[in-house]
Amino acid sequence: MIERTYEATLYAPLFYSSSEGRSIRTQPTLSATALMHALGYRYFGLEKRYAERGDEATSPDYSHLVEQPYFVTDMRPVSVETDERTFRSTDYRSERHFTTNDKDVAERINGKKAVPNILETSGAAWQTIRNYVGIAPGSTFEFTIWSDDPLPDRPFFRMGVKQTGEFRAQERSLSTIVLNKFLLSEVYGLPDDLLTEAMKRSASFNRGNDPRLQHFVSVDPSFVRDRIVPEVV
Repeated sequence: MIERTYEATLYAPLFYSSSEGRSIRTQPTLSATALMHALGYRYFGLEKRYAERGDEATSPDYSHLVEQPYFVTDMRPVSVETDERTFRSTDYRSERHFTTNDKDVAERINGKKAVPNILETSGAAWQTIRNYVGIAPGSTFEFTIWSDDPLPDRPFFRMGVKQTGEFRAQERSLSTIVLNKFLLSEVYGLPDDLLTEAMKRSASFNRGNDPRLQHFVSVDPSFVRDRIVPEVV
């Protein structure tokens, strides 16, 4: 099993729905489930799913990741700016977007100010517009991958809403391992005693406000290599 750590640099704005609602906000730590898909599409022949219906659209099924011949950490923020912003309509028939630095407009979309009556009664899709707060180009992240076949020396991949985030990565020495609890427990089904041991072998545990945003931070690398990786790859 080949272990490699990379530093990934973002070259285009990334809008990634860490949490959803009228505002789509991107947390600095990017989920391993998203990275598994991004690298899988690019380098491991993972099949894309273009449309999901019914319960699949609201309750994502990640079971197809279990069969993949690789495993990744979360993308740990090294130097990240989370001030990239755009607004998009969410009408299923089309998608339009606009960008503004007008704070007053942003507060109305976020529900902090009343929407003007003329827009409430106009029939326009004002209420369906979402505020996307994303990550700016130039931000950098660290991730580690274990696989039978190595990635290229300078891997390139896309991720985020509409795959707009463009990353280029280069190898670096391992600094910190951040593991995603949702991936380990809900996708790979690791037993509770192993998850408890992972918590003990971590410097901290980030609980987040969504199961997919819970992270084991700074996990003992030897524990990951000896106990976690053999269970998932």
